[in-house]
Amino acid sequence: MTAGRSWDTGSLLDWGKKQLKKTGIEDFDVSAEILLRHVLDMRRPELLLNPRRTVDPDKIDKYIKLIYRRAERVPLQYLVGYVEFYNARIRCDPRALIPRPETEILVEVVIEVLKDFESPKILDIGTGSGNIAIALAKNIADTYIVGVDISADALDLARENAALNNVQEYTKFMAGDILDRKFIEGLDVFDCVVSNPPYVAEYEKERLQPEVIEHEPRTALFSPEDPLRFFKVISRRAPRILKPGGLMAFEVGLGQAETVKKIMFPLFMDLRSHNDLGGIERVVTGILKK
Repeated sequence: MTAGRSWDTGSLLDWGKKQLKKTGIEDFDVSAEILLRHVLDMRRPELLLNPRRTVDPDKIDKYIKLIYRRAERVPLQYLVGYVEFYNARIRCDPRALIPRPETEILVEVVIEVLKDFESPKILDIGTGSGNIAIALAKNIADTYIVGVDISADALDLARENAALNNVQEYTKFMAGDILDRKFIEGLDVFDCVVSNPPYVAEYEKERLQPEVIEHEPRTALFSPEDPLRFFKVISRRAPRILKPGGLMAFEVGLGQAETVKKIMFPLFMDLRSHNDLGGIERVVTGILKK
């Protein structure tokens, strides 16, 4: 950028788009706009309708730094610091996986199935940022949700997000390894178990974007030995943590739905898959047999 030049919002936005496009960022236009709106604390109509508004030098400097970090493939959500997820604002940083829009399907399905349950208790396995637990707490009356994760950093973030969304009274976050039998045996019994576990095989990492590989926590993404491992373990141990007639709900990877249903079949009935907005089977549910 030219030293000493006065920049307005329109020119600054154009500069940001050009910088990101040059570095191969696919959503260069969206990223540039969101970062500028973040710096200027503007809504989209206000930004686009006032392209000649002069920008303060300190905000120009902040925007330039953010653009250069985005060009280095730092995820947009980490730069902005939050994401909107199912009418909840979730703080985002490298302590946990970034909540994805497709995971909202999992939340929708659980809310629908549990609508006739009275004061349901829910276990969220691999809670990460707490997005699933928090969204459920905000949308299901008289519920209580326990979020479990192996990462102490992720749990700290989940607690921060619960406070941010005023649901700390209805949520509890605890450290634990769901693959550890002793930990499982120490848990309560729930009306619903929900999980978006690691399900990406190590050999699949080449198809993932640099933002994911280089910046998001690998333990939340990959199940290197067996991408179906968590589905197998959680399903097998369901009678210890799930009431008969209770709901099990998984988010699954591309092409995994039918296999996950087969894994669940011996212990579960009413097995169903649910598509995301792209038509991909994204969620698998089942009811524990009585």
